[in-house]
Amino acid sequence: MKFRFIWALPEGRIQDELEEAIRGRGAFRRFKDEVHDMGLEEQWYAYRNNEYKQIAINWCEENEIEFVE
Repeated sequence: MKFRFIWALPEGRIQDELEEAIRGRGAFRRFKDEVHDMGLEEQWYAYRNNEYKQIAINWCEENEIEFVE
């Protein structure tokens, strides 16, 4: 999910720095710190929540369950 978020951003410094942040040990913390430092927290959490919602909708559809918000 983090990869798709990063790739959805405009190409450039921010995208490059976030790609670097998610490599190696401590990647989750570095990503969180970078998103905070870049002022992208609100955008990241909205993106993440939308992705989780879509996963739930897809699962409900596959299992013939009505999705209710």
